[in-house]
Amino acid sequence: MEPIKTLALVINTNKPRAKALAEELTRGAQQQGIEVHATTEYPIPENFLKGADACLILGGDGTFLSIVEESVRHQVPVLGVNEGKLGFLATFSAEEALAELNSILAGNCDIINRPILECTFPDGHTALALNDCVIKHSSPNSLIRLDVFANGEFVTKYSSDGIIFSTPTGSTAYNLSAGGPIIHPATKAMVLTPICPHTLSNRSIIFNHDISLEVRPEEGAASVCISIDGYPMTDAIAQLPVKVELAKATLPLLKPPEYSYFKVLRSKLKWGGSSIAD
Repeated sequence: MEPIKTLALVINTNKPRAKALAEELTRGAQQQGIEVHATTEYPIPENFLKGADACLILGGDGTFLSIVEESVRHQVPVLGVNEGKLGFLATFSAEEALAELNSILAGNCDIINRPILECTFPDGHTALALNDCVIKHSSPNSLIRLDVFANGEFVTKYSSDGIIFSTPTGSTAYNLSAGGPIIHPATKAMVLTPICPHTLSNRSIIFNHDISLEVRPEEGAASVCISIDGYPMTDAIAQLPVKVELAKATLPLLKPPEYSYFKVLRSKLKWGGSSIAD
């Protein structure tokens, strides 16, 4: 990518070290003549990323997910610096970000485009998800019955605690906890995983990128709770039927040339086995 001239920082001040780290990164960037814009607001202000060449996100995965729509809208590549716990979406630790700052600013990163979900509701409202869209009954611990269609063709009826629609990026999140598969993030696909299905043969289904899925209530109106990347939609919006498909736009991520997805899996999931490269 081209050298960075304007850098945006999104700072989660609930993380103890985030503010101090932001000050160090800002100082380092400004010493090289880089213009820096920072925000601690949540959600970030509309159009905050407009005109930026890149964005560093200082926080956990939740902070990262909060900038998805802004990044996609303005096609500003983002890079996560983990100040949270697991930090699957964050590329660097705080120490690595400081050590690699000059390299990042010089443009020594690759841009990787990650597929995202676009969810369309009956009122025409749309929402984007980097990880997942989850549909459950609005009453906790209640069974929900949902019909799923793929490009208009009936797939099956799910009687379960809910269903998860996940991107490859989100396959290591709720989808994985619910028994779904890990999908390499370069794959252009999405996965549907039922949550505790009452029919044990109901398993995850991986759909091609050009499939449009629709979820309808079994009969009449269903009282549902729909969350996008962990954030519940308002009752006025969260209605069925809902259409879920891969968006035409993608989320641009900054990755260092030596980035390894499998190394991330080994580290975050505590897989056994190591290599000299680790």
